[in-house]
Amino acid sequence: MKKIIVAGAGHGGLTAAYNLSKNGFDVTVFEKGDREGLGYDWHDALNYDAFDYAGIERPDRSLIRDGVQSGFENPSANVKLVIPYDPTGFMMDRRVLLKYLIDNAEKVGVKFQFGCEITGAVFDGLSVAGIKYVKDGEAMEKRADMVIDACGMYSPVRQSLPPCFNIKEGFEAKETFHVYRVYFENITGEILNPPYLISLFHMGKPGIDWVLTEEDSVDILVGKFGTAGALTEEEIEAAIADYRERYPFIGEKIVRGGAAGEIPLSKMLPLLVADGYALVGDSAGMTIPLNGSGIVLSMQAGKILADKIISCDADAFSIENLWNYQYEYFQTLGKDLVMIDILKNFFTHCKKKDIDYFLEKKILTEEMLDFGKGINITPQFILHIIAVGMPLIGLVPPLVNNLKSIPSIDSVAAQMPEEYSKEAVSEWVEKYSRL
Repeated sequence: MKKIIVAGAGHGGLTAAYNLSKNGFDVTVFEKGDREGLGYDWHDALNYDAFDYAGIERPDRSLIRDGVQSGFENPSANVKLVIPYDPTGFMMDRRVLLKYLIDNAEKVGVKFQFGCEITGAVFDGLSVAGIKYVKDGEAMEKRADMVIDACGMYSPVRQSLPPCFNIKEGFEAKETFHVYRVYFENITGEILNPPYLISLFHMGKPGIDWVLTEEDSVDILVGKFGTAGALTEEEIEAAIADYRERYPFIGEKIVRGGAAGEIPLSKMLPLLVADGYALVGDSAGMTIPLNGSGIVLSMQAGKILADKIISCDADAFSIENLWNYQYEYFQTLGKDLVMIDILKNFFTHCKKKDIDYFLEKKILTEEMLDFGKGINITPQFILHIIAVGMPLIGLVPPLVNNLKSIPSIDSVAAQMPEEYSKEAVSEWVEKYSRL
């Protein structure tokens, strides 16, 4: 029986573990946290398609909350764009979701080792052959036929890979997003219209904040693009104070959350696989830029990865066999996010007045901000944006520099080699990295 190690109890790794164990693999998940209380104390947006795609039974109605309608407002709060309501979406507590995925994995035989701080990979030559970790103060190793890296954006496994693997070690500042999230008591039970209001460049800060109202609580997120530096206490306090002034029903009592973190805000990393190794989830940059967490993408990727491992010829978990995982993920899911990532890179150059202008002049519309339905931007539309944006002359160079890549996305996707060869993949990685 082939042994698989899943490094980290991430959503994509747990999905892969579930499907592999169900198909006869010996799977062990190593996680540094404790089983109880694993994950952040907040809700995430999900849909049933993620569970159906992953082959995991849908969660019971008692474990979820209804989704809510969302909207965007400009920094001056004088323009509001309301996104059409998606009746298939719902909210689920992250801790409840992780417990649900772990429980389902255990039912099909996945083993779990909690309290294990992973420190790096074990190698056989140029193949990943296991992990190094510390448990109860003792340094240990565990070997396996393959390692699935679900350790997150600062994965110690990925960071321990030698340069010859050509797997990106980390994320650049422009690929990161600093967040603080807290839930306050809703004193009166008042609900905003729309209930989930996302503020672009709130208080002039380059980033995204939101206020999400429910009858029992008000969910506030304060977020800042990594290119603008770390999120400060002063910025957090100013954003919350402004929301509290505008919405007096926001109480002082914290009912949950109150944690700061950092997430990747990027397109998929250029290379996700090596001999005996594959990345999934935040480790691989599978977060939807500008539109929340990457849980759905991670679960879908976990299923694709499991299917490719199951079908590996002669049980050989080589880069040649595992490349099919990256190819299918990119062609079915990852390609559509590149355009959003390019737009995000442009907006990191903007100021408060620029965002006001884009919404007031209807350059940014509801359709453009409804990321869940994808974005179709033609060369003609790019020229239109440049023409309308000419009064913001300082933005024209970064606008042209970023948007000129958009017409190349389909070409780069079409040039992605379906079968692995070192030379062809290296050439493709170079082209993809330039997008």
